[in-house]
Parts: sequence; C-alpha cells; structure tokens
Amino acid sequence: MRRAVFLDRDGTVIHNDGDLGDPDAVKLLPGAAEAMRHLRQAGYALVVVTNQGGVARGKYDEAAVHATHERLEQVLRRATGLHAVVDAFYFCPFHPEGTVERYCREHPWRKPAPGMLLEAAREHALDLGASWMIGDQERDAQAGASAGCRSILIGAPSAASDADFFAHDLAEAALRIAHEDTPKVAAGMVTLHARPDVDLHAPALRAAITTAAEGLAERTGVRLRGLDWNTHGLTATVEGGEIIALGFAAELRRTTERWWRAHGGSGPLWAGA
Repeated sequence: MRRAVFLDRDGTVIHNDGDLGDPDAVKLLPGAAEAMRHLRQAGYALVVVTNQGGVARGKYDEAAVHATHERLEQVLRRATGLHAVVDAFYFCPFHPEGTVERYCREHPWRKPAPGMLLEAAREHALDLGASWMIGDQERDAQAGASAGCRSILIGAPSAASDADFFAHDLAEAALRIAHEDTPKVAAGMVTLHARPDVDLHAPALRAAITTAAEGLAERTGVRLRGLDWNTHGLTATVEGGEIIALGFAAELRRTTERWWRAHGGSGPLWAGA
C-alpha cells in the first residue's frame, strides 16, 4: 500500500477563498508546485480532496469542476516539469444549504467527514495510517483525523484544533512531512582523549582533526552529527549506533595520528595510542 498526502484545493494549492469553477482563474499559491514536486518524488501519492458547494448553490456545474482540475494539473505539470503531479481529484458538490435540489443535502464526502479520503484509499490502495492531510480549514484537519491520517493545518496554531502540526504554507508543510517521516537512526557517541600535554584548542590541530572527521564521514557514508571539544577530549556523534561510532573513532584516530606525526608532533596525539 502506498502512503499519500491528501490536499485541500482552495487556499492550500491555489488562490481562492470561495467557490471556483473557472479554469482560467487557476493560480498556484507561492511554493505550492515545488512542495508537491518534492512530495511526489519522495514517493507520496498526491490526492486533492475539495468541497465544492458552489455546485449545490448553482454557481457552476460538475463539468466546470472537472475542467478546473484539468487546468490545475496542466499548470502543475508545467511548473514542476513532471509528467504527472496529482494522482486523483475528489470533490463533493453537495451542501445542505444549496439551491439546486439534487445537491441540497449533507453527504459523507463533505469535509469534515472523511468520505473522500476513505474512497481514495479504497480505489488507490492507500495506507491511511501512513498518510497526511493538509488544508487551511479546521474541517480539513477533522477529515484527516477521522480517516486516521496525520494532519497539518495551514494557519496559526490553535490548541482547539484537531491538527497534528501547523504550517505557514504548503511548502512548510512539505518540510514537516519530510522531517517527520525520515527514519530516525540511532546515534552513537565516542570520545577520544588527547595526551595531557596536547592542547586540542590549538587552531591548526583543531582544523586538521575537523577536516579529517568530515572527510572520513564523506568517504564512508557515515553521517557525522557533531564534534564536541574540550581541552583534552573530543566526542564524535554519528548516526548508526555505538558500533558505527567506535569504528569511526578508530579510523579517525589513525588518520589524525598520521597528520600529527607528519607535522612534527612528538609522540602520539591520543592517549593510549
């Protein structure tokens, strides 16, 4: 099953505070295309789920909504350079206060109900528990929560909201998703102790050790989280746990010992060497 990001349309992807059934009025919000490109390239299905009560109010018909979505996809493809951006569009034309009789009722697809998300999950084999809902209205967060998704609300944080996170715009929401869904790797820490008469704060020595550590990380593919210094000790923190950290430290010790001796160091650099 594939994970997905469900997107509200108006006020989240495109400029529009009300009903929109005019393809010529489609205008992307700043950063929206880039955010959607990153999400799609990260493997998420992108599904637009939007209430379109304008159909129920007689402002436009369902054909106009489809045409608007076709235009939106065209605009997104041009902006992202991708062959396809949105995997599926779902919309709810019903509204209990509508003026067109056939649409004048409540419906399980109308957010805050989760109907559109549930139907999309069924039709496209989406894993709701691994998916996200992004929107600019509280009903979007409520629909996501009801469907079992995590949600991000675009707007000011509110303790009363059902949203899991808040973001300034879609671009920031995409960054949050990337951060939350990045596998958390265990960190390992190991300390190298210099000989008592060696000052690790000496600029040339410190620069050489830092360069050696960064070069070693690049060559081996180990992610170096940080180097913490004191007068006679250096603690390296790397991803991958303690065994990876011990191996990293052993190689760093050998590399820096060679540099130390090549630059006139008397005796070993590290204690116990």
